Amino acid sequence: MYRDCSAFKIRRLSRQVTQLYDQALRKEGLKSTQVHLLTLIREEGPLTVGRLAELIGADRTSVTRAVQATVAEGWVEVGPGPDGRSKSVDLTAEGRELLERVEPLRARQEAAFRRALEGVTSKRFVDDLVRAADRLQELVEQGEQH
Repeated sequence: MYRDCSAFKIRRLSRQVTQLYDQALRKEGLKSTQVHLLTLIREEGPLTVGRLAELIGADRTSVTRAVQATVAEGWVEVGPGPDGRSKSVDLTAEGRELLERVEPLRARQEAAFRRALEGVTSKRFVDDLVRAADRLQELVEQGEQH
């Protein structure tokens, strides 16, 4: 069954890509998931935990735990949200400095990732994956409405 299961194959691919990026970031004591979270906050923030969960495609509980870990490291701060009930998440100066420091590592790994795919996939492969993820997110959201 796993040989023809798209979910299995994509999860495997996801784990392999994560491991590749984690290798590059390990020397800074980071995981790619942390860098992705911090990057989203930098580019889209300040954000509520709910909005952050939507952008990541994860449940709020997981995102709350991830945010708490980054707060403990001093990379993120949590303040009042826009409506009094929610919390707002933003980067600290230390979080911004960390991202600046690891960006060259992430960029080198991105280039290595794309080089590794040359000749195996089309040049549009990663872009196609992103579009596929967006389409599948729409399907997930439609399912939540029914």
